[in-house]
Amino acid sequence: MNDKQFWSVFGGLTAALAGLFGYLIYSEHQSVDAAEAEVASLRDRISNSRAIVRKTPEVEQEVIILREISDRIREILPDTKDLNNVIRDFQEYMQEAEVTSQGFKPTSNSSSRQRTRSAFERVSYQWELVGNTFQFLEFLNRIETHSRFMAVSKFDIRAANRRALLDEGLASHRIVLDVETYKYVPPSAKEGEVEIRSYERKRDLLSGEIGLRRQALSLQTYRYQGARGRRDPLIDPRVPARVDDPNAWTVQRQQEEVDELVARVEEAQGYWAASNVAKSVLERMVQRSELEKLILRLGEDLRRIEDEGHVTYRPAQTRIDTLVADPLDVLRLALDKSKAIEGPSITALQSVGDTMVGYIEALEYEQALDSFDAIEDSLALLLDDPEREELADWLRLLCEEATILRDFSAIDFKVGGVAIIEGLQPVIIIDGKRRTVGDLVAEELVVHSVRPNEVDFIFRGAIVTREF
Repeated sequence: MNDKQFWSVFGGLTAALAGLFGYLIYSEHQSVDAAEAEVASLRDRISNSRAIVRKTPEVEQEVIILREISDRIREILPDTKDLNNVIRDFQEYMQEAEVTSQGFKPTSNSSSRQRTRSAFERVSYQWELVGNTFQFLEFLNRIETHSRFMAVSKFDIRAANRRALLDEGLASHRIVLDVETYKYVPPSAKEGEVEIRSYERKRDLLSGEIGLRRQALSLQTYRYQGARGRRDPLIDPRVPARVDDPNAWTVQRQQEEVDELVARVEEAQGYWAASNVAKSVLERMVQRSELEKLILRLGEDLRRIEDEGHVTYRPAQTRIDTLVADPLDVLRLALDKSKAIEGPSITALQSVGDTMVGYIEALEYEQALDSFDAIEDSLALLLDDPEREELADWLRLLCEEATILRDFSAIDFKVGGVAIIEGLQPVIIIDGKRRTVGDLVAEELVVHSVRPNEVDFIFRGAIVTREF
């Protein structure tokens, strides 16, 4: 190998070694950079972990508090199944507040829970109602005092005009109401709960905060007092609280009295409806007897109010005419018509008689007399029907018998003993006095006969027995 070749080979080896050393130095730099990046990442993780460790006690406390008040949360938030009961509650509230439903629709966003993955899902409903201002406030009061969480997020009111108040006696506004609640959807069982060390001790230390949180979830309500003579601010802000006529009640009193009359007419209509679907003849007679008494009292009250001029406020007068007087005339006509056409049938009379006999045998004399009272007034319609009149006479005898037995059973006396000796008048000790056959024990009560363990008396012309 000559010098030229030697230096050529030497230069190549030197270049190769330089390249190798350069690669090694580059690789080492890469490893150093990676190590530095890993160290920086590790420092970040350590810093985050330290932050988590610092926050863990606060998170644990919040978790413990939420676990301890979760039962209260379940009480105020309906689950999926309980939402049906909420709808039924709304319908009951509308009946109680006397508002009318014109429409209903749910307005919930079904995808909200998928987006938030929360245990609480908002559920909203929209109701369209018709009623006056105070009926609407009564309905709102029902929602406010509901055992579940409820919130009215929005409502729109379209007020009735003044003419409707004058013509109908009441102003019915149209109200669109948005009500919302939250459905409780607890996590699935597979997600489980994170175990907290020394849970009971930590819970006891947080008992005060738990109590405050639970109290904050308790329902605080205001009791709505009703209209109380207030004017409907949406329709009639100019009606005076008092009237010029000295005989007239105040507007508040007029409205309250009319409300009571309307309620009594509705009660009378309930009696009429119940009598038409009664399962027995006696039940129908009882319902119609109560109806007749109620119609009589209502008629007297209406005449008194009209004669004394207590009601002068035009809306109140309109309500009396349309909601009291007219329905009362319809009920009175229907009741008179049923009496004229029907009267007590043979079946009805026999049924009442059998019922009275059963009560008398069971010593329930007041019930027997109540059964007779339910049909007594209609017996006068049977004078021209001998067959039914015979049954009516039987009912009157049962009534007399029940009255005698009731009054006799009410007489209080004590029997001390008897002495029955052949050939001698039997003797009985009553209230410590010696009595025998024919002696007067009390007013209208005479000893008739004496036997061991029982004595017969003559009471109001009937023979009755008292055992001892």
